[in-house]
Amino acid sequence: MKKLKKTIMLLLGIITAGTLTLNAQNFQGIATYQSARKMGGLSIKGDGMSPEMEKQIQESLKKQMQKEYELKFNLTESTWAEVESLEGAPAAAAGGVVMRISSNSGTKYKNTADNLFLNETEVFSKPFLVESELKNREWQLTSETKKIGNYTAQKAIFSEIVERTVISFNNDDKESTVTSDTINIEAWFTPEIPVSQGPDDFWGLPGLIMEITDGKITYLCTKVILNPEEGVKIKKPSKGKKVTPEELKVIRDEKTKEMMEKYSQGSNGDGKSFTIKIGGN
Repeated sequence: MKKLKKTIMLLLGIITAGTLTLNAQNFQGIATYQSARKMGGLSIKGDGMSPEMEKQIQESLKKQMQKEYELKFNLTESTWAEVESLEGAPAAAAGGVVMRISSNSGTKYKNTADNLFLNETEVFSKPFLVESELKNREWQLTSETKKIGNYTAQKAIFSEIVERTVISFNNDDKESTVTSDTINIEAWFTPEIPVSQGPDDFWGLPGLIMEITDGKITYLCTKVILNPEEGVKIKKPSKGKKVTPEELKVIRDEKTKEMMEKYSQGSNGDGKSFTIKIGGN
């Protein structure tokens, strides 16, 4: 009888272990995020532009930057994409200048097992598929925790250097300046969702990243659905010409130069200047 009990317990243990392994292999989910951006990294100045006009443009651009995203994930893969809004993005206009923030809403794909990152993007409306390795970040874990929804999240930090570009137009004169900024990234992840995934190109923590900010833009998880009955289909993006990040930079620089020359040729010589600062804090 004792031998029979031991046999039954052993079989139950094997079945339980097999079930847990199967559930782990099938672990998947969908997380929804809201984004918010500080406007300190973007300034707009123009001759004849009043402070009220500048403020109006800033507010309009800020609304365009408030978006919703969806992260689909399993244990090794994820896709990140903007949730399309039924409302068209408003344009900011002042002094005959119309500004619209490009959504660049292509899909980003991460595969931690293959160390693969795919990014659908556009350069002046032409689609490209950028293929590279995942960006490795040396996260520093802290002991600080907080609640995000029903999950306990732990804080992690990381610092990196990024480029900032300033483009200036003044009649026939044009200037593009590149400087470097140190960005301090703060992430909150939850070990309760055991996937090394997160918003945008962020990953590498022992749990799903629920909130992350780099001082300019913040992504906050507002909803998580784990193991939905209909399943989660993760599809690699394929739209656009395949290029490396280095090849894309060359293409973008060439197209930006063409745009600046075209703008200069179309100037009406009224003596007005226009400056756009992109990136940085």
